[in-house]
Amino acid sequence: MLYPDSGSPFEDASILRNAVYFSTAQRAYSAQLILQQPLNVSQQTLNFLVLKAFEEFMTSTEDLIAWLFALQEWQPGNAEFSLFILLDRIMVGKRGYTEERAVSILSGLNVDSFRGLFHIPKDGELIASGVPKELVDNIGRGMQFKLEGWLSIARRRAEQGRGWVRMFNKCKHHMYAFPTRVRSKNEVWIPTSIRLDKAQNRVLLGQGWLEASTEKLRRLAGDAIGAQAILHDTLALILTTRYNEKYEPPHWVIRAYQTDYLWRQ
Repeated sequence: MLYPDSGSPFEDASILRNAVYFSTAQRAYSAQLILQQPLNVSQQTLNFLVLKAFEEFMTSTEDLIAWLFALQEWQPGNAEFSLFILLDRIMVGKRGYTEERAVSILSGLNVDSFRGLFHIPKDGELIASGVPKELVDNIGRGMQFKLEGWLSIARRRAEQGRGWVRMFNKCKHHMYAFPTRVRSKNEVWIPTSIRLDKAQNRVLLGQGWLEASTEKLRRLAGDAIGAQAILHDTLALILTTRYNEKYEPPHWVIRAYQTDYLWRQ
């Protein structure tokens, strides 16, 4: 049942370990910093914070989608399909690695197929390897919740279409973010596309809008933390069951599950 592991820092166990103990925690910490800011601030400062929460949401949800495709293609012991190679190669939105496909994959899973795709051993395998039956039962009971968590975040990302991705890229690379009240409410306008119309001597812009409110800020930052908690939770289970490592959930994950960060899960 145990997967091969040479102890190299670039092999699968080490990639999982780093994701569990550092990468997911760092992403969640970055989003948590936004929620710790005073929110009785000027509208301009609130615009800044909403944009930052938007960036954290886009980054965290992309992490989760990329890991889904990586785990689907992962072949432990085969360097060509190792996690290090797959995570470097997979680019969400390109070569079929789309949000819509992620939702389709997750929607078609039941508890058993979810366990298979995510490399979680079956109950019999766990018991045969010496895992106490009480713990095995707990793992089984948690599978449906894990599946629903992954699907919820994937849908949350997909429901915005590629428009939010284009907004994110325009803001990240070109600083195209414009505070406005043109629609009689505080928003940040970000173009989704920029096209030159030479015939009419004009620039055509795709329209993207981000509500600049404390409610939107909390939702985006909370979903970013929730995505990392769900990802962390599943990767930790792979690490403990496939590589026989001991694990205790960190406080930030426990806190995420005990608050409304996962209110949509």
